[in-house]
Amino acid sequence: MELVTHTWDLSDSLGHPLELDPELADFALTTARRVLPDPQRDEQTPFADVLPTPAEADTYQQLAAWLGREPLTRA
Repeated sequence: MELVTHTWDLSDSLGHPLELDPELADFALTTARRVLPDPQRDEQTPFADVLPTPAEADTYQQLAAWLGREPLTRA
């Protein structure tokens, strides 16, 4: 989950988004929802509250939002 998230985040923020494996994204998102089931997190959780995603968000954007990170969207 961490490596998938950081790979996506770094590639996107550097302006060189990678075509990452959708099955890997699904697995990471499922894992994130399992280990961090509550959308509202307390101060002892190392992730912020879940953020909303647009309807067209891909799995990597959904993963970022579930981990409390602003999903990047491209125009």
